[in-house]
Amino acid sequence: MGITETKIYPINTGWLEADLGTYIFWKGPAGKKYWNPVYCYYVDTGKHKILVDTGLCDEERATKYHHKCEKRGCLEVHDHLEQKLGVHPDEIDAIVFTHLHWDHVQNMKKFKNARYIAPKGEIEMAYNPLPLYYRTYECGILDIEPPYAGCVFEAVEEECEVLPGITMFHTPGHSVGHMGVTVTTSMGDIVIAGDAIFCERNLDPNPSEKWRHWVPARFVNSFEGWKSVEEIDKRADYVLPCHDEPANARSTVYPYEGMPIRKRRQPIPGYKFYFGDMPAGMANKAAPAMSKKEADEFIASLVDPKDMAEY
Repeated sequence: MGITETKIYPINTGWLEADLGTYIFWKGPAGKKYWNPVYCYYVDTGKHKILVDTGLCDEERATKYHHKCEKRGCLEVHDHLEQKLGVHPDEIDAIVFTHLHWDHVQNMKKFKNARYIAPKGEIEMAYNPLPLYYRTYECGILDIEPPYAGCVFEAVEEECEVLPGITMFHTPGHSVGHMGVTVTTSMGDIVIAGDAIFCERNLDPNPSEKWRHWVPARFVNSFEGWKSVEEIDKRADYVLPCHDEPANARSTVYPYEGMPIRKRRQPIPGYKFYFGDMPAGMANKAAPAMSKKEADEFIASLVDPKDMAEY
């Protein structure tokens, strides 16, 4: 087993309607609705068969309790694995959860031989949620049975390699215990971002506010949330956000020949980072700063959220 064998297969489990200004972008175009996909991921390392998150339930349940949902022909994760990838649910030996919000945990009991690995802070919140988040975690107090009822989790408290080539690191903000998942591949580190960002555009600047990143608006803690976006920027050669169609649909499998490699933590004149430098051992992976001309051209090329395509 080695990184050359590791492949990631995005699985779209359906579409949810969200607001571009109250969810996807802080100070974005509030009131404009945006259909965003809900991806989870099958990771085959050659030795282990892993899921990162398990995605959506059926359309009726999602719409009734949460957001307007359209499946658009998307299958639930266990059916997709078997019908599209030829992988039986019993072959999955571990599920790694970025967090335990309702749209990332459905159907987990379909995987009878899997270990359930999740951030400690998320496990604690899921079983005793702040009342504001009863619905987000499908708390039983609302007469909804959460998908993880009766399940036993392995709690991850610190950054660590949970399986060979699979590292979890802290990205709180969207939720209290949220963690990103780095998958080491032949073309570099692919970060499965969960909901620390919703789309690739969250990593790029907001020119009108001079923000280095146009961070999402859906946070329990905006300070930690901004830090987490910077952390992803430092670590990722490619990012797979769970709610971004373009980032996940460039290929059916990652990495792939011609995959665009990001420039990590690249300084842009006029757009400052807030938190510290690269993590230990990664300083040499930081990109050189853009020139003023390069920065002007880059900023001019960015899509304003109000002009984003509605999928």
